Amino acid sequence: MNGTTDTADQQKKGFFKTHKAFLMYGLISVFVTVIDVIICRVCERFIHIVAANTIGVITGFIIQYFLTAKHVYNTRSKRSFVIFLATFLLNLLMANVIVYVFREFVFGGSDEGLPFLISKGASIVFPFFITYFIRKKVMPTKDDKKDE
Repeated sequence: MNGTTDTADQQKKGFFKTHKAFLMYGLISVFVTVIDVIICRVCERFIHIVAANTIGVITGFIIQYFLTAKHVYNTRSKRSFVIFLATFLLNLLMANVIVYVFREFVFGGSDEGLPFLISKGASIVFPFFITYFIRKKVMPTKDDKKDE
């Protein structure tokens, strides 16, 4: 039985080591998402949902850039910032389209809690995966000295 436990522990460690960057990106994204949702929900009481969403997403971008540049991509080059900014703008466009379509067309303009959560959730999930994999593919690493 002890050999089985050791093998399972090794597999877990191997999984976490292999997927460390993605798991760290996910944890940072969850933290940033909580900040984004709170800011968006407060702001939408005073301004249009798309403007409120934009403020939340921009705040999240700033926090996420500094955390992921250090803990996921290990780089803060000019090139990495440009890539991060470009993918952020793509993410912002996708998030605003999704939140607008859900709130206005799916939920008929409702500003109730459940439609807000579903709309905001949909606007987070889809762009999350797209931006992570684009960034992973094109983001320079610490070993890449081209533009640093």
